Amino acid sequence: MKFSEIEKEQWSDLKPYLDTCLLPLTGLKGFEDPIQTTTALEDLRDALETIEIPFKGRVVTYPALHYVTGLHMKEQLEAISRQLKHAGFRYVIVLSIHKEAVEWKTEQTDLIIVVDKQEWTSNAKELKMRISSQVQQLWQQGD
Repeated sequence: MKFSEIEKEQWSDLKPYLDTCLLPLTGLKGFEDPIQTTTALEDLRDALETIEIPFKGRVVTYPALHYVTGLHMKEQLEAISRQLKHAGFRYVIVLSIHKEAVEWKTEQTDLIIVVDKQEWTSNAKELKMRISSQVQQLWQQGD
C-alpha cells in the first residue's frame, strides 16, 4: 500500500496491521541523463513489486530517496528509520537497486535489500522467493 492511499480517518485503525515501512532508494548521483534516470526509476518500481504485491496489507511504501552522494548516507538512513519508527512503524525496510546500499545498514534500519538488475532479468522467480523469505524472517524474529 502506498502512503498516499491511506485516509486520515483510517490510519489509527490500520496502524496495528501496517507495521512495516518500505523505503525505496533509487541511488541516483546527479550525473544521469534523462534516459538513465527513467531506467533507474523503472527498475526500482519493478523491484518494489517484489514486496508491495505479496505483502499488501502489512507494508506501507513511502516516497523514495532518489539521490545519494555517498556523504553520510548511513547516518541519513539511521535518522529517517528512527523517525519512521517514532511515527509508528515497527520495521523499516530499505529496498534499492543501488549496490552500495548494502553498506548502509544501521541499527534502526531493519533490512536492506538490493535488487541486482541482471539477477532480476535472469532469475526473477528465485529472487522474489529470496526477498519474500528475508521479509518473513524479519517479522518472525520480531514476534
